[in-house]
Amino acid sequence: MGKTKVNMVIRFLKGMQAEKVNVLGTEEAREDNELVQKVIEDIKLFYELS
Repeated sequence: MGKTKVNMVIRFLKGMQAEKVNVLGTEEAREDNELVQKVIEDIKLFYELS
């Protein structure tokens, strides 16, 4: 996957985190957002982005 697509996926996941907070509230979204953040970090490590 190219760098542009990887960045698009990361932006999508960050948007999903924000949407979860908007829909569920900060406390309810916390656990899901922590998992999504781990996925973002894993993608960055895999594709060697920082």
